Amino acid sequence: MNLSVRLLVLAGALAAAEPLVAQARTADSAHSKTGKAQVIGVVLDSVNGGFLTGATILLDGGAQRNTETDTAGRFSFDTISPGTYQLGVFHPVLDALDISIATKPFHAGPDSTSVVILSVPSPTTIVRGRCGNQKTESGSSAVFGHVTDPETMQPVAGADVSIAWTEIEVSKTFGIRNTPHLVHDTTDKDGAYRFCGLPSSLDATMMARRGAAMTGEIPIALGNRPVEVQARSLLLSKEDSTARKGNASVSGVVVLEGNPAEAVSRVELQGTDIAALTNERGEFTLQNLPSGTRNILARRVGYVAQAVPVDLNPHERQRVTIKLPKFVAMMDPVLVTARRNVALDRVGFNQRKKSAFGYFVDADRISKMHPFYVSDILRTVPGLRVSYSSTGDPIVTSTRDIGGSCVQYWVDDIPFLEITPGEINHFVNGGEVVAAEVYQSGSTPAQYVRAGGSCTTIVLWTRFKIRS
Repeated sequence: MNLSVRLLVLAGALAAAEPLVAQARTADSAHSKTGKAQVIGVVLDSVNGGFLTGATILLDGGAQRNTETDTAGRFSFDTISPGTYQLGVFHPVLDALDISIATKPFHAGPDSTSVVILSVPSPTTIVRGRCGNQKTESGSSAVFGHVTDPETMQPVAGADVSIAWTEIEVSKTFGIRNTPHLVHDTTDKDGAYRFCGLPSSLDATMMARRGAAMTGEIPIALGNRPVEVQARSLLLSKEDSTARKGNASVSGVVVLEGNPAEAVSRVELQGTDIAALTNERGEFTLQNLPSGTRNILARRVGYVAQAVPVDLNPHERQRVTIKLPKFVAMMDPVLVTARRNVALDRVGFNQRKKSAFGYFVDADRISKMHPFYVSDILRTVPGLRVSYSSTGDPIVTSTRDIGGSCVQYWVDDIPFLEITPGEINHFVNGGEVVAAEVYQSGSTPAQYVRAGGSCTTIVLWTRFKIRS
């Protein structure tokens, strides 16, 4: 039989049509005439490169049908009645960018195959349409998105959205100069925000705030093309961000490099004291979580702590996969040291160090210790003692507090509750710790005072928070 192939290209990439045409011809040679039509195609992702996976493709004609693109961006509609059709593409990335993709109406005849190539517009096209010719000394890249209420899924107007990053310049004239940047935008009636004139190769964090409610600090990164664009929508609850309970949940798996048998990791919701241990297969579930865009953090000794953002809402359980690479200690260059000093200033470590109310261990001292366990850092601190359990695990206790020998930990500004004594050593690498603060009871800064007894407070800062 004769094959009729109709090629509809919305945007570029003719090469992507070749395997589809071959597919159409192969399918045709294997079937006799049926009088039905076929539509096959692929969706290209010009923003991130590659293909748009998991996009919903709507076929609108005599009767609506839909399907999803596979990992190669491909889709197909088989045995459809001849007629006039139109294709539309729906995906969260397109929603965040306020972009709609649809073909012009086309006719699918009997015993024919229409091959359709669709593409997300290029970053340059998107930025020009949303930002015009707006360009700063920093660059021409952009970040767009929406802020939504996780309970009602309605847009949040009047929310403050911010992006923060630090630019480090090295020159023979002025040495090393650190320039912090913080830019803001306010969401409109549709909950939309936009940031134009951002630099490429950007490594930053963003968050949304409205009154007492705020999201977590969500990492964002832009590539190194002259013009980059990223879409990131956020969920911002009406509840105070200090709320520790809610109706959301998340499950997932922690994958350790090398896949060691029966290795248990600790998983926690950043900004809360909600934590769980994985089972021997690395699986976990966190329940009764507050809604909103937050970070799920996984730790295990010997591996680098990693976090992934998750959009928590009471309507559906989220699922995440967190991969932890093995921790390898490395010598820090001068540039990394400069970044760390900026980050330690930002979290208040250097300012508190001047107060003389606590005992401080900085990065220079820690680097000379070559610590494997957190207890290796703390064994030299006055008022602390390192003993060992019956299984040989190191346990840190206080020798000065009247109320007992208890110690309590904060890791990267988040309470770390030990389930068993010495647990801190199993989930935080000594080599990851950048700085430490130790306060005896009565001298602890207000932000680290916790109800329920008089304990020595140990505040640890790791590479995960003090980014290098």
